[in-house]
Amino acid sequence: MNMKKAYWVGIVNVKNHEEYKKYTDIAGPALKAAGTKILSRGGKIINLEGKEINRLVVIEFSSMEHAETFYNSNEYKKGLKYLNSDVCDRFLNIAESLD
Repeated sequence: MNMKKAYWVGIVNVKNHEEYKKYTDIAGPALKAAGTKILSRGGKIINLEGKEINRLVVIEFSSMEHAETFYNSNEYKKGLKYLNSDVCDRFLNIAESLD
């Protein structure tokens, strides 16, 4: 049985880009080292509906378990400590692929 891939889908409105960069400088290399595939992270966004945001993140993981384990890892937590409501508003979810 093949495990279904999973995706982090992050919807972010960055308020303080300097502080947010401290997070991305840690999270980016940690994600790559964990074998993920970054599909979208900080590129051009066209808002069609809802609240306007300035960052959308989509990252592919090998499984739901891999995505959740990485989120709770010590490596990722090193970056998370830089995020708070003064730095950004963010929603992060894990979505399982259809196949």
